[in-house]
Amino acid sequence: MKTCAWIFLALPLLAEKERLPGGKVLPHESYVHAVSLADSPVEQVYIKSKDGLYVAAALRKPKGPGPFPVLVHFHGAPGGRGMEKLVTWVRGDTGGPVWERFLQEGYVVVVADYRHPTPMMASVAEAKSPTYVDDGLAVVEWLRKQPYVDPARISAYGVSLGGNLVAHPAGRTKLHAAVLGAPAVIEFLGVQGWTRDAKTVPVNEAIARKNLAALQCPVLLLVGTKDNLIAVDEPFHDLAVALGKPVRMLIYENGYHDFVMGPQGHAGRDEPLLDATLDALERTVAFIKKPQPQ
Repeated sequence: MKTCAWIFLALPLLAEKERLPGGKVLPHESYVHAVSLADSPVEQVYIKSKDGLYVAAALRKPKGPGPFPVLVHFHGAPGGRGMEKLVTWVRGDTGGPVWERFLQEGYVVVVADYRHPTPMMASVAEAKSPTYVDDGLAVVEWLRKQPYVDPARISAYGVSLGGNLVAHPAGRTKLHAAVLGAPAVIEFLGVQGWTRDAKTVPVNEAIARKNLAALQCPVLLLVGTKDNLIAVDEPFHDLAVALGKPVRMLIYENGYHDFVMGPQGHAGRDEPLLDATLDALERTVAFIKKPQPQ
């Protein structure tokens, strides 16, 4: 298998990336619990995956019958967070503003779980049984059939391992748009032998090109400079652009690994709400609301 080490000091595609400031810590209280549960209660659903496994998802809808656009969110590792955690996220209990912000924009907001991948970064293409990517596809296809959903306006947002998950459906089904927040696209690019302090990434070019060539929708890639996954995300962007794919990358100074979501209530982790979090959120809203060619 052919591999290539991507070095980021003199790339010809830097014009396709935007570097943005950030790092100021903000209070999160005024950005969450912004939508009344009386107006938009949490609905708990279990969606059947490819092999009969049921995937938990928590959703909230705007008032009215729809059909509404949808933002479906896939969290970071590990899978199997369970319904209780999904509910706290979609309600904004942890301080992350993303879910309620899209609800205010008139979107059905879905926070979906998936099975724990074993081993963590095993090849999806080589799997002999259903994987966490099949769980993500099952959620998208279930949403497409709901009477309150506009099936042409389903967008997916994945963070960390959830970003690797979303990258696959973006090439397997028609999404309106995909957002990858600090995505751990290690498996998607066929990376093997990479360590978090590595300056170069051993991308399997054949695997990466095959997966990236399948992308069917615009992709927004968000990453912070304090996240060492930037070394994986840059080759994703650069190779996608080289293949003519509409992938835009925003790099925020001082952004921690999953700063794009704000506080998520992870035990033992400092997850402040940053000015960069809010800037990335507004740019994400604009990106997803933009009409796409049919």
